Amino acid sequence: MKIKPMLRRFAAWIVSAARRFWQVLSRRFWMKLLSLALAILVWNYVVSSNNSITRTKTITGVNGYVTSQSTLTTYGLALLTDPSEALSNVTVRLEVAQSHYSQASADNVQVMLDLSSVRTAGTQEVPLKANSTYGRVTEILPETVTLNFETLDSRLIPVNVELTGEKDESNWWYSVGRTNPSAVTISGAASLVRSISQARVYSDVTGATGSYLRAEPYVLLDGEGNEIPQSMLTRSVTSVSVSTDIYPTKEIPISTGIENVVTGRVAEGYTVSEVSIQPESITVAADQSLLDGISELLIEPVSVEGLSQSFSARAAISQLSDFKNVSAEQVYVNVTITEEDVSEWISNNVLTFVGMADGLRLEWQRGEIQVYVTGPKSAVEALKRDGIPITVDLTGFQAGTYSCPLRFPTENYPDVTFEPEISAIAVTLTEVPEE
Repeated sequence: MKIKPMLRRFAAWIVSAARRFWQVLSRRFWMKLLSLALAILVWNYVVSSNNSITRTKTITGVNGYVTSQSTLTTYGLALLTDPSEALSNVTVRLEVAQSHYSQASADNVQVMLDLSSVRTAGTQEVPLKANSTYGRVTEILPETVTLNFETLDSRLIPVNVELTGEKDESNWWYSVGRTNPSAVTISGAASLVRSISQARVYSDVTGATGSYLRAEPYVLLDGEGNEIPQSMLTRSVTSVSVSTDIYPTKEIPISTGIENVVTGRVAEGYTVSEVSIQPESITVAADQSLLDGISELLIEPVSVEGLSQSFSARAAISQLSDFKNVSAEQVYVNVTITEEDVSEWISNNVLTFVGMADGLRLEWQRGEIQVYVTGPKSAVEALKRDGIPITVDLTGFQAGTYSCPLRFPTENYPDVTFEPEISAIAVTLTEVPEE
């Protein structure tokens, strides 16, 4: 029962104290408010100017970098593992003075992978180091990076160029003139360097209608054509100067005129009757003005001196010095050599009757049968010497008088023509009386 009066007295006291506080606060209110503001400013100044007051700040996404790689070279070592991924998102915790807290950021924090302590090849844990313009580094995450080191190797790698893109090869000729340099020096971890077989340049000729000189990047390829990353390798150059030749083309026939193909004189009594060339034409690349002035090509003539038989030979195309490219520098020449044709009248001919039936007697007007013969000299001379074997076929004839055609040995002398004074003779067949 005594508690309630006590509570009432305590509440009355609180109300009375609040009234007195309000009366004090309400007198000169703006002066008191100004004093409070000044106090806050003084406090902020004290806090910002006192470097002993610090806070912890965590900075993420810091990109690190590698230092002291030259030390590796000194010890004949090279880095095989690429640390780029491990250094791309490092977290750093700083103890920063309150006055610099807002200024500390990833832009003024440096994270380093220092390789100066590495002395031997193999797998090693290399610690990260960091510093900041504002504050003290208290922690780095990750603390270390696992890396592989190998013996340093250096090799000269040949440069090869591949022309890519859309090519109009029916009208243009494309070729790599030269590269500068023709080989690049690559240094790095031994196993990586030894796997490189070539430096490949891909030069795009799409739309090009003339020769050009261009600096091109290159990729490194192993023996199977797989690309090798270059991030852990040292290169003597980062690009290659490629000179590419592009010229118009034209298909030009090769002259088959006998006077342009052969030289010399064949054996007496023989002649060059025909020549043929394979291929019959070649494609050349040159300046357009030169192509416009050429209608046919010549070969270096082949000799037929003293020959009496047909033959084949290879011959070079002549006057190639002004061409940038030819589809073939040599051709095959087929030379046909035949005897010269002569003509003679032959009269000492042998007439033979075949196929006459039994019981018949033959009568005909005997006399020379002259034949004008044209053909190879050796054949004509043989016929002149031995006479022409002429036959008259009486097969199926009965007694009576007939005009029988003369038959000549054309199957034995296919290259000889026979032109007799008369083409047939009168033949009389009579029956032989029985005895």
